[in-house]
Amino acid sequence: MGDLRIRPANVEDVPFVATMLGESAVWRPDKPTPSGDEVMADPRYAMYLAGWPRPGDHGLIAEQDGSLGAAWYRTFTEASHGYGFVAEDVPELAIAVIASRRGQGIGRRLLVGLLDASLAQGYPAISLSVREANPARRLYESSGFVTIKKHGTSWTMVRYANHSN
Repeated sequence: MGDLRIRPANVEDVPFVATMLGESAVWRPDKPTPSGDEVMADPRYAMYLAGWPRPGDHGLIAEQDGSLGAAWYRTFTEASHGYGFVAEDVPELAIAVIASRRGQGIGRRLLVGLLDASLAQGYPAISLSVREANPARRLYESSGFVTIKKHGTSWTMVRYANHSN
């Protein structure tokens, strides 16, 4: 088995990233995960990847004898945005690891890479939306994300650039 490698995402990765978006959106094992094609056909999710990459988009792919996970962010506008939107200058991130490899630190490595990239790009913060019951919430909290809004069982969380870890 080769070493885990984290590399930048490119346009050829969109089908895999779309599959990971389905994993991210439907993370519970008791619910069927939509395919990448189903994700891209659903306007609620397609906005996270349509036209990838746009200026300011950044993504990472985790690989080890195949693709294991993806993490990416994108900025949105007040008029058209995702579930974790907080401001036009704050990108919203999405992240997922294939079910069989969760809990092995892959998500943390992807998340740290995205946080580093957002700082390098000068963003004041980075945001996300997570279900309260999603185990990944603990990863976000341990990485400096704070809850700024609760909508039903979904939380909008932000990590500010001036956060020290």
